[in-house]
Amino acid sequence: MASGADVRNGPVGALIHRCSPCQGGGPGLQPCTGCHVIRYCCREHQMADIDGHMQTCHKISMARAKLDHEDKLIRKPNPMYRVPSNVFETGVGYFWEIPRTRPYMRARLALVMENLLPLGTLDSVREAHDHLGDMLRLCRMDTMAVREILPCIMLRLDRDQECYDFLKWWAMCDIDHDWDDFTLPYLDIHGADALEQPGLFIDKRPSLNYLVAVLILKLKLLVDVLNTKITRKVLAQRSIPTELHAQIQQTVVRSPLSADLYKHSHKALSETEQTLLTQICKLAVAITELNPYFMFDLFDPDEAMVATLGTYSPGSVEETDRAIQYSYATWWSTQGVLGLLESARDCAARASEGEIGELMAGDRFRKGAGSHRTPEQVLWDVSVNRLWGYLDFAIMDATYLGPWEERPSEVGIKMETEWDMELDQESESEWEGFSE
Repeated sequence: MASGADVRNGPVGALIHRCSPCQGGGPGLQPCTGCHVIRYCCREHQMADIDGHMQTCHKISMARAKLDHEDKLIRKPNPMYRVPSNVFETGVGYFWEIPRTRPYMRARLALVMENLLPLGTLDSVREAHDHLGDMLRLCRMDTMAVREILPCIMLRLDRDQECYDFLKWWAMCDIDHDWDDFTLPYLDIHGADALEQPGLFIDKRPSLNYLVAVLILKLKLLVDVLNTKITRKVLAQRSIPTELHAQIQQTVVRSPLSADLYKHSHKALSETEQTLLTQICKLAVAITELNPYFMFDLFDPDEAMVATLGTYSPGSVEETDRAIQYSYATWWSTQGVLGLLESARDCAARASEGEIGELMAGDRFRKGAGSHRTPEQVLWDVSVNRLWGYLDFAIMDATYLGPWEERPSEVGIKMETEWDMELDQESESEWEGFSE
């Protein structure tokens, strides 16, 4: 997989065709005739990139050649390996149960994970999506856990409804589902309400990767609501023809599920905002309970992004490594999402600064394994743990247009600090009275 730095050097926003060297978009970009997933705006840029791209292009070509080789092997009926004739027709749905198809499936997954997804281009991500979707068609029970990878790819491609329907079907899939009965419905949920409560994903055999994908989707929708609200505030202060307001508001949302937000009243937007805030916090709590490492690695993903994936146990660092590698490119490219969380973490840090000295002076900290940490490191840890309690402040800041030193979070944190001081004084007075 690409490193965290590689992902952060990539573009933010919807995937579009871009020239590899200059990152310019627009029509007329020509794909490399070797790999077909890197594009160029002109011959000069292609030649300038030839040294850097040659190794990548060769690697993709070799991975495809490996897949083609395995494809040809299983297309030939072979009684010795129990490969039926026309296996891509007669074996659909239970491919993995035919042992000779497994090298083919592994080669296909390797092409996706080691070659296509790390590139992060529109062509490569689309091809990865199509490969994984077809692998699910071939093997319904998904022995290779493709279902854990695909949702965040759908979100990168802005196939948000498809993503939510997919996640909901797998979350509802009964543990005793009869995979040999092809008359049973399969991935047949369409048009599910992405604003519904997330209890299904939290209460029924929760999967870290599912929860992360649902969280990203809900945050994506929340950012669209906030962008719509702040755009309306800006438009109200500008001399822009009213008939253009709706058109402008449509350009500030990312998710296709948010296409009609411009029609919503201010009250409806605020209600949706509150609904999403509540659901996001529930999902965040569930993720933290399921795996305490994930949120920390989300803000500092470099080690997780280059970790070698292997077996893992629930709640482990290895599980977090996998979840970060599957999702971080989606987090990064969904503009506004990580920024909103960073703003909430900053609010939590400002609100917690006064507690760090007392925390580090306590016996529990001084005798603990992390006693070597600096105040800055402790504050960072505390702020990550507490950020979800300050997401409402970050949301208010995101739609605020006044003086920055008077932003809602600053006022709110100051009030919280004053209340805490008053409570401490009252507690001291009560204790003194009791002592007397």
